[in-house]
Amino acid sequence: MIGFRREGDALVAEFEEVEVALVSSLVAQVDELLGGGQVGVAPGPSEDPFDAWAGEFGDGVALDDADPVIARLFPDPYPDDPVASAEHKRYTRDALRRGRVDDAQHVLADLDATQGGEHPLVVDVAHAEAWIKTLNGVRLSLAVRLGIESDADHRGLERMSPRDPRYQVVAIYDWLAVVLESLLESL
Repeated sequence: MIGFRREGDALVAEFEEVEVALVSSLVAQVDELLGGGQVGVAPGPSEDPFDAWAGEFGDGVALDDADPVIARLFPDPYPDDPVASAEHKRYTRDALRRGRVDDAQHVLADLDATQGGEHPLVVDVAHAEAWIKTLNGVRLSLAVRLGIESDADHRGLERMSPRDPRYQVVAIYDWLAVVLESLLESL
């Protein structure tokens, strides 16, 4: 990768074919976890009038709250108040999820435009926030799967043997930090 640089209203970087494929795959996996490919699924019946009404406007995608990645991407602001937590989730979760899916779609479209790394990656400055949120979401997802909750956890993983199956995932996690830093610096 040759890092991002600003060219007018665009941020431009050079990604190798394998880098485009890697980022595309990771973004698509998080998008799938968020139900990005399930838009239009009909919601189930609800006894709650608000839920029924909201279901008419939403896409009816339910997230798996048992998945720790979902918990990390959509943290509970009221862990000690189940009622407030449920209300917050009820009124905000779908919009937050759709925002993440929309952001991922912008990133995937920009990556697709490189035609597998044959052309420079061009990110419109207006889409930079989508890129930042999406790459950060991918890193958070990887951190959950790797068990990284602190700098100490990360430092511990940096000392692992190259034979450890998580070794490459940690390298990707660190590389995505470099990509994000380059993107932020170019702004």
